[in-house]
This record gives sequence, structure tokens and C-alpha cells, in this order.
Amino acid sequence: MKRLLTILLLTFALTSYSQCVSNETVVMSPGGTYSPGQTITVWYTLGTFTGINTNWIHAFQINLGVGWINLTPLSGPANPSGSLGNWTWDLQHTFIGGLNFGPGWRFENTGNTDWGTSSVGPFIMSFQVTVGPTCTPDDLSISMEVFDDCTTGGWSNGACCVDPPFQIYNGNVLPDLISTSLIYHY
Repeated sequence: MKRLLTILLLTFALTSYSQCVSNETVVMSPGGTYSPGQTITVWYTLGTFTGINTNWIHAFQINLGVGWINLTPLSGPANPSGSLGNWTWDLQHTFIGGLNFGPGWRFENTGNTDWGTSSVGPFIMSFQVTVGPTCTPDDLSISMEVFDDCTTGGWSNGACCVDPPFQIYNGNVLPDLISTSLIYHY
């Protein structure tokens, strides 16, 4: 009985933690393990955003491990049936609520400054990253974090969306093995 209760509580905690985002998917090309110098293309999709307390989606932040360099946006999210405004790529931005954001896409609402967009999605975006030069197994994790305008401080109507970052990739650099010739000592 105690084991069943623990499983139920853990399941509830995991499912209740993802409040506003659903149907997240990713495609990486090429797939697999990565070596220094490889460039990877990532396509991320957030299928649906359902805000709580009239909170709207406001930003997508890309979190990268130290082994990545040259983050390049390829295509930003669309705004299907959303508020007037556009998605802007930003390396760093401090929102009105003090959230230090970036890199990623943030919505600039032209009707109500500091608000997100009323669109519920889908939101599809892509970017490229390159594995940096190294001879150690550096962290190559990639995750996507979604923020609502309550979290950014633009709209406050009760509880904000608290969704964990979506893990896109979790791995390390597969460094090239250094080959040396035999050394003879006489």
C-alpha cells in the first residue's frame, strides 16, 4: 500500500508540474553522438500552450551545455491566430519582472507592451549549434524553456505557469582520440 501511494504521488507530481505546455517534440539532424566541429540542426515544436489565469505565452529560451558554440536561429515560431506583434530573436533581454532571458525568441506584443500572445500554437522553430573544439567530454545538453507573461512580469493574474525545461538532448562531446607515435627511450 505504501509503495502504491508513493507511485501515485510521484505520478501526480510529474503530471501536475507541466501546467501550460503540452505536445512538445523535437527532431535533431544528424542524430547520435557528436564530435568537435559537427553542426547540428534542431527542430522544436510546442504543440499547445494553455495558460492559466489568462496568462499568455511570452518566450522560448534555449539552454545549452558548455560544449556548444555558434547558436544560430533558422526559423522562429509563427503566431497562429494570436495577438498583434511578432517573435524576435534575442541573445539577452531583461523582462519587466526582472527575468534575465536569452538566448531565444520572445514575443513583442504591439497592442500591450510586455504581454505575450494569445495564440495557443502550434509553435515550430529551428536553430543550429556546433560542437566546440575540445579534447574533453564537455556537456552537450540542450533544453527549451517556455515562459508566460506572468513569469516575465507583463501580466499578473494569479499563479504563473511553472513548466520544467523540455530536455532536447543530454550527452557529452565524443572527443577525437589523439594518436601519437611510439616514443622510444634509450
